[in-house]
Amino acid sequence: MRRSDRNTLALFIFLFVASAAAYLYLTFIEGRFTVYAGMPILAVPFFVVGLIFYVVNRRYYAGLFIIGISAIAFFVLPYSVLFILYLLVCAEGVATMVEIIQRMIFYRIMSTVERVNIKKSMTFMDRVVVFFFNIPVDLDTRNLLIDRNVSRNKLPWKDMAYTMMLALLFCMFIWIYMFLNPSFSPETHGVPIYTFTIILYLSMAVMPWTIFSSLNVRIGTEYRDFSLYSGFLETFKRMFLPVFAAIIFLGIALTADANSLYYIGMSLLMIVAMIVFTSVMYYTSNEMVVVNDILDKWGDFQPTEMYSGYSPKEARSSLDDGIPGTPRRDPSECFLPDLRSRSRR
Repeated sequence: MRRSDRNTLALFIFLFVASAAAYLYLTFIEGRFTVYAGMPILAVPFFVVGLIFYVVNRRYYAGLFIIGISAIAFFVLPYSVLFILYLLVCAEGVATMVEIIQRMIFYRIMSTVERVNIKKSMTFMDRVVVFFFNIPVDLDTRNLLIDRNVSRNKLPWKDMAYTMMLALLFCMFIWIYMFLNPSFSPETHGVPIYTFTIILYLSMAVMPWTIFSSLNVRIGTEYRDFSLYSGFLETFKRMFLPVFAAIIFLGIALTADANSLYYIGMSLLMIVAMIVFTSVMYYTSNEMVVVNDILDKWGDFQPTEMYSGYSPKEARSSLDDGIPGTPRRDPSECFLPDLRSRSRR
């Protein structure tokens, strides 16, 4: 992580705590807002981070465009200004936070994956990583591979669709809460603005994992490589169908009214809109920056693909190329990485 990343992360955490305190105070103590009407306060951290991105990267014309369209919208329909700020400023704040989270977690996860199946006993974090990435327990995870020539000439619509699916999965839990909570009363006029706040946090939770797809991170095997992102998706696909079935069951059992169905429909549209806006900003402004920084450090993390050429069937390694005069080495020695020296590095 860069120093600016740490500063932005610290600022986001401070703003989140401050906005959460203000939300609780104005909602439960002062009573100025209802539980749902006050949720835009929680979007302040994303708005500030997005605003800083525009200033630091000198996107002055984009800033002037946002100010102009917001001014016009205020005179036409004041309520719509919030939607513009959500989509054009807060979405960029989400994209910036996604990049920071990717820098923070990528090599930590890679280091865990690399050693997870060679330990005698796994830690709690090891078990979490194995569960989320659906890693088989009998798979040698030390041969980690990535694509080093990453280029993007179009938006990855497939990855965006998977991100929408994951956001939809988490949103299903909200819908279950809505069906089971008799005090929940969704707004019936216009698009409920508080849903955008929820989707901002959902987007920040599900989008960082796309880095494993961008780099095609995989575990090399003698046959077909194991993709970490595919394993991640498989884990959540198994959760998707039962949750979806539960929502259908609850909807039929509780005879959901028109307001609840309206809220679900609006949530679906907002998930699509927010993920599309955030993904466009991320893939056009943030992705290649973080990808290049990760690739720059890959040589330090894995100086050589030591295991990629080893075949237990033929008992040969990449250090034994069959050329006379080539130094020979026992293949078992290729499977003894000095993890202590790497941690000091």
